[in-house]
Amino acid sequence: VEKSILDIDSLGNVFEFIDSARVPDFNLINQHEKIVTNQDLLGYNYIVHFFFTSCPTICIDAMPKLLHLQTKIKNYGIENFKIISISVDPDNDTPDKLQKYAEYYGADLSNWVFLTGPEDEIYNLARYGFFVPAAKDKKQPGGVFHSSDLTIVDDRGYIRTGLDKKKKTKFVYDATQAADIKLLVGEIQRLSITEFKDNYDIKQR
Repeated sequence: VEKSILDIDSLGNVFEFIDSARVPDFNLINQHEKIVTNQDLLGYNYIVHFFFTSCPTICIDAMPKLLHLQTKIKNYGIENFKIISISVDPDNDTPDKLQKYAEYYGADLSNWVFLTGPEDEIYNLARYGFFVPAAKDKKQPGGVFHSSDLTIVDDRGYIRTGLDKKKKTKFVYDATQAADIKLLVGEIQRLSITEFKDNYDIKQR
C-alpha cells in the first residue's frame, strides 16, 4: 500500500518520500436516497467504515465505539469531519434500512453518512480503493465477509496513515478496539485542528 522512495538532495541528504493513494471515484446512495460522491466529501476529513445492517458480529462491537468517537470529536468542536459507513450487503441494505439502523443506534446524521449502491462498485471500492477485504461468503456469520478496519481520508481526498503508541506507522484502525478508537481520535485532531501541535505529522498513504 505504501511505497517508500529514497532521494538525495544536492547536499547529500537522503530523504524518504511516500507515494500517495487517493480515494477513487465513487457514486453511492445515502440513507436519504441522495447521491453521495467522493467529490462531495472534499473539504472534510473522514473515516471509512464497511458494515452491513444484519451483521451479527463485528458491527455489533464496532457501532458503540464509533458512537463514542463521534461524541468525542463533537466535544472538541471539530466540524470538518464525517464518518462514512458503506454497506457490504447492498442487495438487502436499502436506504430505508440504513435510516432505521442509524436511528436504532442513535447515530447523529449531521456528520455520519450511511451508504449503499451497486455491489460490484462497493466491493471494488473496499478492495482496491481502501485495501480492505469484502466478499459474500456463506460460511461467515450473516453471509458476508468484511473487515473491522477503519481508514482515514483527509480533506483533499488522500488516504492517510497515523502512528501507533510506539510511533510506528499505522495503516488502519480496528473499529472493535477501544484503544484504536482512542488513537484515531488523536489522528483526527491532528488533521482537523490547525493549531494542534504534536511531534509528528500524519503521512499520506
